[in-house]
Amino acid sequence: MLKWRWIAVTAVAVAALTAGLLWLFLTWSGQPNAPVRIDAVKTAFGVGAGAGGVFALWLATRRQRTLELQLAETTRVASVTERDLEERRVTELYTKAVEQLGNDKAPVRLGGLYALERLGQDNPKQRQTIVNVLCAYLRMPFEGPQKGIRGADAVQQEEKTVDYDAAELQVRLAAQELLKTHLAADHPAFWPGMSIDLQRATLVDFRFSGCEVQAADFSHARFVGAVHMQKTTFHQRVGFYGTEFTALANFDRSDFDGGAFFSWAQFRGVARFARTSSIGGLRFHHTTFAAEAVFERSKHEFDLEGATFAVEPELPQAGAR
Repeated sequence: MLKWRWIAVTAVAVAALTAGLLWLFLTWSGQPNAPVRIDAVKTAFGVGAGAGGVFALWLATRRQRTLELQLAETTRVASVTERDLEERRVTELYTKAVEQLGNDKAPVRLGGLYALERLGQDNPKQRQTIVNVLCAYLRMPFEGPQKGIRGADAVQQEEKTVDYDAAELQVRLAAQELLKTHLAADHPAFWPGMSIDLQRATLVDFRFSGCEVQAADFSHARFVGAVHMQKTTFHQRVGFYGTEFTALANFDRSDFDGGAFFSWAQFRGVARFARTSSIGGLRFHHTTFAAEAVFERSKHEFDLEGATFAVEPELPQAGAR
């Protein structure tokens, strides 16, 4: 803070400078006549006015700098306040959506799913958290259908009384569809860099083709109905340890950048791994293939130690070990 006494001291100093210069000019001029006196007075007062102007300019510059700092601080505080309000709003929306997922009514749970999706679409920083919530919901215990509900399996389901919670199944199918939508690399709403954890989840008619994820774990999951994961990219090693596939499992043209574990998995339907690629290879230790297994034109090795086949497969040139 610039105190007023320092301004007064500066003003006195300027006045003293002016008086001193006036005395000095008059003294050096000897016996000055009127014109010389007038010039001396003009010069002294001119120097004094210049000094005063410099001081005034400094004060104005300092005042302008102070105003700029005040404006910057006001802007910073407003920005922090706005960010806090936005984070509070996001937290409230997230909390409300999660509470909806715990409701006993299926339409309310569906509303919670779509509220989370909208929140993630508008707030990229929240996307992994929302994916985690969707996966956690799918990991919840669920006594679902014994067969898929699409195609021929759907006809068989209609021929008998449904012995599972059909409304809950619709909610879970919606959650699966949201994951596929936002993890599909060619979709306008693609969320890059996501990881999924679906260990021990019950997944019905799972569709994951064209998706791209950083990491994934499906260990001990149960896939009811056909599984489609064609052209899917897994950037890190993916786990299917002990997973059960009740029908077709189609992984054609998928990329397992870090390799994959299918050890102790059970393929009760056709297992397709045609034209897949992997740096780390695919491991099928003690895996059971109850139907045909297709490995043609794959660009990696298959570790089939202890695996059992109902139909002897034709392995690609890369071979197996």
